Amino acid sequence: MVKPLWEKKRRGTVTSPLGFYASGVHAGIKKKKKRFDSALIVSRTPCVAAGTFTTNRVKAWPVLHSMKAIQALKHRAILASSGNANCMNGPNGKEAVAECVREAARLLNIGEEEVLAAQTGLIGIPFPVTRFKKAIPALVSRLSEEGGHAAAKGILTTDLSTKEVALSFYLGDKKVTIGAMGKGAGMVHPNMATMLCFITTDVAITKPILRRALRHAVDDTFNQMAIDNDMSTNDMALVLANGEAGNPAIQRVDRDYRTFREALEEVCRIMAYEMVKDGEGVTHVCTLKVSGAKNPTEAEKAARQIANSMLFKTMLAGADPNWGRIAAAIGASGIAFDPLSLNIAFGNAVVVHHGRLRVLNLPKARRILQRKEYTIDVTLGKGRGRAQFVTSDLTTKYVMINASYS
Repeated sequence: MVKPLWEKKRRGTVTSPLGFYASGVHAGIKKKKKRFDSALIVSRTPCVAAGTFTTNRVKAWPVLHSMKAIQALKHRAILASSGNANCMNGPNGKEAVAECVREAARLLNIGEEEVLAAQTGLIGIPFPVTRFKKAIPALVSRLSEEGGHAAAKGILTTDLSTKEVALSFYLGDKKVTIGAMGKGAGMVHPNMATMLCFITTDVAITKPILRRALRHAVDDTFNQMAIDNDMSTNDMALVLANGEAGNPAIQRVDRDYRTFREALEEVCRIMAYEMVKDGEGVTHVCTLKVSGAKNPTEAEKAARQIANSMLFKTMLAGADPNWGRIAAAIGASGIAFDPLSLNIAFGNAVVVHHGRLRVLNLPKARRILQRKEYTIDVTLGKGRGRAQFVTSDLTTKYVMINASYS
């Protein structure tokens, strides 16, 4: 298959696709007035929507709301806030989501079932519903095609920067676009992480096929990244597709579907990488590639074990090519492999070949690990199983941030 030609839009965001508007304001959830803490994304025409949500048994009220609301046939908006998770705070938290969704729907003149909700922040704190409701009129009045960047600021917590991207490509003779914004920083662990990602597209596509494409993209990107070993209560990825590009609607798994799915996966991959790069206390980002496993499942098990190993992550923090920690993590993963077939390379510095140490390459490997971003390749044998994770180091700064988070 010919790889689609994606055009990465300069300063692209959720309003890059046709028909989408967004805004962000300070509602008073966060104490600092200069920090936006709320966001709204709206399509001028009805959308089909799909979503994936945290697998944590403890789910925040906005997650529970959106898991139910996503079943509706059409959607128009995503209402989001940061600074308060609205989780584990009793029935009042549930009513807070309902009230805010009701107010947004009223002002937008759309159905309540057309509004998806997301919130992020501290757990167990009463949600300041009055303050947030008072900000919704401002969110609605400030909706614009230029409002994507403000909306991206409105969902940040400990993030140091916004995460936004937009890619354009062709389906037949129609130019289509996918845009996204997200947040991450901490509690980032596979099977959804402490992350919010909102994706918009003007592609015409059916709801079941959109759901299938998103699930595939999330599995290969957001579910294959790791900052720490904690899973949040508020995670979700949502996608809205309004069909305004005018392409023939994607209704089955065909060439247009595969083109769209690959572009969607690329958007999610870019977002996932930016989330890890901006993780709490992160100073090094490692793309971990595992190959030669018996099958993809075993490759993923090995990659997941390495990526989440505390000893491996502190090794990255110290730029120390202690390859024994990688070997030990693979052994702990439970997969079948022959240690004498193991190859490990830090960048282009092969330090272990067929289970034997190449001492002369260790200084080169150490220099590579001093870079901010690099790749570590692990080959287990001659199998065809492959997997890739994006992971980061674990630093004292991470401990300091989370030791006083509340």
